[in-house]
Amino acid sequence: MNFVMKISNTSTTTSRRLGSAPGSRKTAAVAVAFGAALSAVVTGTLLLSGCATGQAPGTEASSEVAFQHVHKLEAGQPDGSLLVAAHNGLYRVTLGSDGSATVSGPIGGVDFDLMGFTIAGGEFYASGHPGPKTAGTFGTPNLGLITSTDLGENWANVSLTGATDFHTLTAAAVGSRDTRVFGIDTSKQRIQRSLDGGKTWGEGAEIVARDILAVGEELYATTPDGLVVSTDNGTSFTVDSSAPALFLVTADQTGKLAGVDVDGKVWVRDLVGAWVAGGTLTAAPEAFATDGKRIFIADEKGISFSEDRGATWTVLTLRN
Repeated sequence: MNFVMKISNTSTTTSRRLGSAPGSRKTAAVAVAFGAALSAVVTGTLLLSGCATGQAPGTEASSEVAFQHVHKLEAGQPDGSLLVAAHNGLYRVTLGSDGSATVSGPIGGVDFDLMGFTIAGGEFYASGHPGPKTAGTFGTPNLGLITSTDLGENWANVSLTGATDFHTLTAAAVGSRDTRVFGIDTSKQRIQRSLDGGKTWGEGAEIVARDILAVGEELYATTPDGLVVSTDNGTSFTVDSSAPALFLVTADQTGKLAGVDVDGKVWVRDLVGAWVAGGTLTAAPEAFATDGKRIFIADEKGISFSEDRGATWTVLTLRN
């Protein structure tokens, strides 16, 4: 299942008035494609360009890096870096104040295709497909659910090995309880959920969702009906009538929500629960994240960040 975004040609460098109320619901404007449509947008490779000219003798210049497709971004890491779950592995981007960025990876030397990736309680959760050099122990043709407790250096099979490819994953660790993990398996039309850290799975509500996000006790999903929320682990959902019709939704480490609607407009929910409008994107985002100060997107231009709710963007210069 997939939503088709309507993106205008308005420049993202144009200043926009913030604080306007959410626009009218875009349900009728959202096209929903069934079956294999989502899988058509997940193909990609990591491309490396040649070394820069003017290289001093005996030194090795860094190469520019371009991720042709990114499945997930995770911002707000303890070291300030950005994690990129891509078609051929998990990468760490160390950010410079001048817009430069150093890419390292694939972390752990594993070239798997991370379709789904999330972090909860300091643990990494992932799903997808093995790459050409991925060890057979990860499972084939699908990874099922795998986890890492050492920042992606080593991974362990948890469940559904070889059987399931979660195209979207989210998880929440609350108190001393087991981490709750939720996923979208495109072969099924129900929320897949685990209340014991991914060991065992059950099904929740029937739903068509592009994105899901667990924050504390709440589970959000972007749907053709708008943003919906569940407080019973995905058993039922209620439309959030105060929210814009989001295509992607994310949150920072404090649980503050941000999103991109079906027209490409950026939204941030403030501390009193009101949605504040920002700038409008000119290309459909592949992934979207926030660390509370900056918003990051991955699209056809690469990976960019904004410090003014999407009114202006800085495209990162990625080098290894």
